[in-house]
Amino acid sequence: MCGEQYVNLVKDLVDMEKRHAEALRILTDTIRHPVMKALLLGIAHDSIKHALFYSAIMELLTKYQPTISQNEFGLLYKEIVKHIETEVRMMEIARELFTKSNDPRVKLLLAAIYDDETKHHKVLTSIRDSIGGEYVVSNEDIWNVIWRDSPWHGTPGG
Repeated sequence: MCGEQYVNLVKDLVDMEKRHAEALRILTDTIRHPVMKALLLGIAHDSIKHALFYSAIMELLTKYQPTISQNEFGLLYKEIVKHIETEVRMMEIARELFTKSNDPRVKLLLAAIYDDETKHHKVLTSIRDSIGGEYVVSNEDIWNVIWRDSPWHGTPGG
């Protein structure tokens, strides 16, 4: 699939996910059962999340991406590590509650929570591992490219 076709497909998927989420939200307005309402709203929220992800894909494919500063990398890393710790605790709690419950409705909800927490943990861990070893270009690196590593040592062609 060529670039423009791919981007158009992704645009269509954004719209589809948004329509799907809105239809589920409207449906939940007519339902009083708390478990069904929670499950359907959860799916609607996931569809909104998917639309955001597809929008991000379009941005990656069609627009210039700003760089992340060394300071931002540090902040990201610190916050991601905190969130990973929280996700681990939430996974443990959900698992414990699941094993203690005998109600299949409660187990269904707890299983969905646990599944989401494990997905979040996996994504956050991947982000942490990616940004933890990220190399930030320093002024020295820039000058080395211009002067030391250049065959012309900073002069125009020679």
